[in-house]
Amino acid sequence: MNARAARLNTSPLRRAVVLLAFCIATMPAMADTITATVPAGAGPWTGAVNPVTNKIYVANGSGDTVTVINGATNTATSVVTAYGPRGVAVNTATNRIYVANNVGSVSVLNGDTDAVIVTLPITPAGLLPAIAVNPATNKIYVVRTQDSLVTVIDGATHATVNVPTGTWPQTLAVNPVTNKIYVANASSANVTVIDGATNTTTTVAAGTSPQAVAVNPVTNKIYVPCYSTGVTVIDGDTNVSTNVSAGTAPTSVVVNPVTNRIYIGNALNPYVAVINGATNAVSFVTVTATNSRVLGLNTTTNEIYAATGTSPNNKVTVINGTNNTTSTLTYGTNPYPAAFAVNPVTNKTYVLNGMTNDITVIDAANNTTATVTVGDTPQAVAVNPATDKAYVVNLWGNSVSVITGATNAVSTVPVGLGPYAAAVNPVTNRIYVSNFDDNSVSIINGATNDVTAVNVGTGPLGVAVNPATNRVYVG
Repeated sequence: MNARAARLNTSPLRRAVVLLAFCIATMPAMADTITATVPAGAGPWTGAVNPVTNKIYVANGSGDTVTVINGATNTATSVVTAYGPRGVAVNTATNRIYVANNVGSVSVLNGDTDAVIVTLPITPAGLLPAIAVNPATNKIYVVRTQDSLVTVIDGATHATVNVPTGTWPQTLAVNPVTNKIYVANASSANVTVIDGATNTTTTVAAGTSPQAVAVNPVTNKIYVPCYSTGVTVIDGDTNVSTNVSAGTAPTSVVVNPVTNRIYIGNALNPYVAVINGATNAVSFVTVTATNSRVLGLNTTTNEIYAATGTSPNNKVTVINGTNNTTSTLTYGTNPYPAAFAVNPVTNKTYVLNGMTNDITVIDAANNTTATVTVGDTPQAVAVNPATDKAYVVNLWGNSVSVITGATNAVSTVPVGLGPYAAAVNPVTNRIYVSNFDDNSVSIINGATNDVTAVNVGTGPLGVAVNPATNRVYVG
């Protein structure tokens, strides 16, 4: 695989879906539309939201950075941590962010400045796939898969304690009400329950190959999808478990504590299982394809979001939690759309169909679509709502296609080598394009399409603009 092909594997398709998952829990009640695509770093893996500061933290697992997104402006900055950040958790009480790095360390960020305060070694080094925080006790819990341990970090002193778990732990969840931590152990078919006050443990049998874990703090029930045997439901008061059949291969789970409904994604079925938390009765909601994954929920609107890992994987199913009816968010017409952007003024969505060198323009006013041909391998798109123009970055064409929104007419602007991302400052009418292969940023004058270039660091990928300060951030 050549360098450019490798970069396509971390295209904004994944970034878009991931960002949607991060933001769902804090979205206000409104129509289901995708409002922006924000560039992240290499291989965005997981993320967390601080609802107090309105910041989103994205761990870029294929690099050594965390992308910090300002939720008010969608501007992004990059913070260097250590190689392979895979998990990220926020303590809203202390405004500290904890990043689990696969080299065997945890980076602690100050949420006020987004600077790394300290990097704590976790020895011996190994896979650290998940991390969680109990804000009530200021304790941080880090899963150590290869060592079959959870490392407990004291948020005030950074002192650590290791707690044994079952075999091959992969994920965990915290109940801040009871101060219990639940660790799903994939290879030993059980859940380790850690008492947060004493760090003593209890083992609860689960089904075969636990995949995830989620807690309902209101009912004190814990839900563990097990790939081959259903969902293990644990009573947090007694640690007695019950098995609930919820599809052929349950792999993901989201709990709505307001409605006491639990949503289970299935790897081999085109549906999401809905468990009634009061009775354990199960109903099924059809989604777009097999390999459904529940991404998150909006407790304000009682909507649940599910994506699929098989074609057509350009859709997110939105489930109405009141009546289990569904609608679909489509972020492209090609099975492998590269990116999308929305013009909120004209209510048009621009979807890059990366494998066919064109863009689909969706007019939400009348639900009509148009296909516009652009350059070679469209990689990213940005919109200037003030001028009604869309800017499409063509990775292998070393160019940007400029689309006039009113007519869909296209002009081509040459930029640097390997252009990867774009950002627009609607105040100055300047468009910034990061060029990976010649270590530069091309600046397009939106009025004339004239281009100037600025040299930056090696291999720039993401670019973001703060129009209020006229600062441009390149990562």
